[in-house]
Amino acid sequence: MFLRTTTSRRQALLAAAALVLAALLPSGASAQAGEPLKVYVTPTPQGDILRYVQKLADADHSGLKLKVIESSQGLDANQLLLKGDVDANLFQHRPYFVSWIAAHPEGKGRLVPAATLLVNVFGLYSSKYKSVKDIPEGASILVPNEQTNLPRAFFILQNEGLLKLDHGQSDGSAAALAVDEKSIVANPKKFKFIGTETRLRAKSLPDVAATFINGDIALTHDIDPKSALALEDKAHNPYANILVVRDDKLKDPRVQRLIGYLTGPAVAKFIDDGYKGFVVPVQQRLVP
Repeated sequence: MFLRTTTSRRQALLAAAALVLAALLPSGASAQAGEPLKVYVTPTPQGDILRYVQKLADADHSGLKLKVIESSQGLDANQLLLKGDVDANLFQHRPYFVSWIAAHPEGKGRLVPAATLLVNVFGLYSSKYKSVKDIPEGASILVPNEQTNLPRAFFILQNEGLLKLDHGQSDGSAAALAVDEKSIVANPKKFKFIGTETRLRAKSLPDVAATFINGDIALTHDIDPKSALALEDKAHNPYANILVVRDDKLKDPRVQRLIGYLTGPAVAKFIDDGYKGFVVPVQQRLVP
């Protein structure tokens, strides 16, 4: 059984959009040399990481200046990038980006993943049970209400022996990314799955049998990663967050410097030291 919860966020989104767009003005499709590179991020951990990159750049006297534009209100940062309001964004994993491009073909070829940075480790949490085996038959479990993250939940349950899917593993293939409730071929404990938005899944932890929580969201709710009943595989994880730029910015020296910092050992250490295992570095340059 799969249910979905919905919340009206229109006023919050409009207010957030006004604040973010105010920060962006005046905007221009082409920045002059020496101007800050405008990068849209979600606050934790991406915003923290870019502020650290700015410290590295200042110490190196590299000349890189960043204008970090933060929001957690669900604005369409890819549209902001496509329109030239920002120069890059760092908030999404690759499956989300692929899904967005499929729905917005005008962005194909114009928005380009330039580097991978990190994985926000996805996990199953409960304040009521100490083991996945303790979750009772018929329990309701909160899962993502968006397709780009839903497979992560079901693959964790399959890895723990609580479900059987028609696809073997989370390998980043189109079939794996399409896994949903219809992909379940065995649910022996008759769990009910309630599709719920990201932040509400964390806030609901005390009230439900179990819930799936993104690593960055768990961080902001002071949840101990060691308390997870189960975590997704960190190695070969297809959900790496990516730095995305417009194609006309790929050769911009500021973008090239930013990629260099994001894929370097100092940022890897910053992530390892600062995020308690909730966030792990997965660094790779994707463009020349």
